[in-house]
Amino acid sequence: MIDKSSVKAIAFDFGGTLDSPFLHWAEIYIEMYARQLGLPIDRENFWDSYVYAERQMEALQLVRPYHSLYDTQLFKTRLQCESLIERGILTDDDYHRCQLPQQAARLVTDYSAGYVQAAQPVLARLAESYQLLLVSNYYGNLETITTDLGIRPLFRSVTDSTCVGIRKPDAAIWQLAFDRAGFTSSQMLVVGDSAKNDILPALSLGCQVVQGVPASKELPADVTGIRQIADLLDLFL
Repeated sequence: MIDKSSVKAIAFDFGGTLDSPFLHWAEIYIEMYARQLGLPIDRENFWDSYVYAERQMEALQLVRPYHSLYDTQLFKTRLQCESLIERGILTDDDYHRCQLPQQAARLVTDYSAGYVQAAQPVLARLAESYQLLLVSNYYGNLETITTDLGIRPLFRSVTDSTCVGIRKPDAAIWQLAFDRAGFTSSQMLVVGDSAKNDILPALSLGCQVVQGVPASKELPADVTGIRQIADLLDLFL
């Protein structure tokens, strides 16, 4: 159970928490490629290309602070398609190298933006009673993206792993965000979808936690779980 009386601020993860129904982003890409674009993509043949793209995003440092959500997704989908072509999953032609990444980037951008915009009124309600923080493994442009999506004014601070040089699951990134905002861990509630990156580090610091869990998985037995961001209103308001 959550002790509401001690909570002064709520720290949210971004990716997988505010921009999707608590799904891992690999699953979202698979859904988009396979069902929406009709490509022969499944978890077995996509996973290596997903990992490749994520590692290249970090290694190449393609994203700049001014890049939009669509820009960010286009970098990813280009890398994913490049890997899928090189691995023989997709044919090497102009469509798969040029047009497909653009189509895919637009689809996932709209998908992500839709979930963030749906979360906006929930965040606004919570912000009336609590200070809100955002803490995410991201690419250095989370300030731009949250501004573009209209939720930046709701957060007291945004802590982007690339900007501060600390990545989850290192609990230090959470502690840094709390310190900057002037809160102790005992005053914080952390909301995230990942046990490894969000829930366990927060618990190690002494925070209360809420874990977002997709409908396809069982709710955790040891921590408070929710199915959608709006469920937080039932817990706190």
